[in-house]
Amino acid sequence: MSITLAKRLDRWVGAAWARGLGAWDGLCEAVRTPAPVEEVRRLLVIKLWGVGNWALLRPVVRDLRERHPSARLTVLTLAGNRPLVEDLADEVLLVRPAPLAAAALDLARAAWRLRRDPPDLALDFEPFAHAGALVARLGRAAQRVGFARAGRARDRLYTVTVPMRGEAHVARSFRDLAEAAGVLPGPYEPGHLQPSAAGRAQVEALGLPAAQGLALVHPGSGDNFPGRRWSEAGFAAVARTLAGEGLCVLVTGDASEAALCQRVAAAAGADVRSVAGLLGLEGLVALVARARLLASNDTGPVHLASALGVSTLALYGPNTPRLYGPLAPGSRAFYRALPCSPCLTADSHRSSRCRIFTCMASIPVGEVAEAARRLARQHGTAHAASGGAGA
Repeated sequence: MSITLAKRLDRWVGAAWARGLGAWDGLCEAVRTPAPVEEVRRLLVIKLWGVGNWALLRPVVRDLRERHPSARLTVLTLAGNRPLVEDLADEVLLVRPAPLAAAALDLARAAWRLRRDPPDLALDFEPFAHAGALVARLGRAAQRVGFARAGRARDRLYTVTVPMRGEAHVARSFRDLAEAAGVLPGPYEPGHLQPSAAGRAQVEALGLPAAQGLALVHPGSGDNFPGRRWSEAGFAAVARTLAGEGLCVLVTGDASEAALCQRVAAAAGADVRSVAGLLGLEGLVALVARARLLASNDTGPVHLASALGVSTLALYGPNTPRLYGPLAPGSRAFYRALPCSPCLTADSHRSSRCRIFTCMASIPVGEVAEAARRLARQHGTAHAASGGAGA
């Protein structure tokens, strides 16, 4: 299923459903006030899109479990996110992203499953999509908490709305939503992610040199808007710089990005290798955890690195690092803040019609390569001072 088509259907069809259900709920509540929820025995967390979002969301879900320790926790998410959620939940409801009919069927099944045993509390962490709010409403969740979006039909489906901060990291807004559901106020703290045994086994199968430090370069951006990608030549230069500092450098990506990653590796030189398509999500988590640093576009591995405490050089243009920047110590975001940027916002359904990606092209190769060199040397010094442990 095209992600563009999915967004358009959610924006128009989802909004129509939301308006109708919202109007009906308004009429019903005018006649009879709903009974208050005395105890949260069933808790629903919704976040469909985004490996990176789930890397950020895990500590928040942990806090929700601590606040409602006796509640049965159900998570609704895309099938590809399963390795990041199954250890958090009592039940995981998965949605296949493709084809469209399968996604619609899985969402309908989830709503029907919830109706048989409705949640007392549902939190929808989607910033703009209607799908999660519709499932929570059709699943008869008594209290439905979600992000307010001015003029959006889905706001009528929530019983409580929380503003999404425009000046703070999205992870802070995630925690705001949890605090509206009873989590004690406090700072957002990244983490709560560890490699699995299966992931470590995938990395071991790559045959990496045990005594050499590892750096990762991630030139892809998934299937959501290619304008988020910095140049292949830029990533090749960064990879070449890191290899020159004595690091084992790998170019990462999924199977659909194998050709891109191979081109970057080839341009970087014989010391750089592509592992695109060789690892599943668990393997990628384990690989990032083993790395000393990551250079990446604005995409999922940046947030995996934040959760794992791995320093990251991250490149932004259509998106803003104010909301989605790396959080690990020693990290740096590159962003030119052109007058047209950011264009991927919740108000635009994170879509853009731009065809000339000036924002990314304006980030100088030399500046990023030099930052990579300095970061590699800082980590090398720290590694030597620690006696070489944890290479």
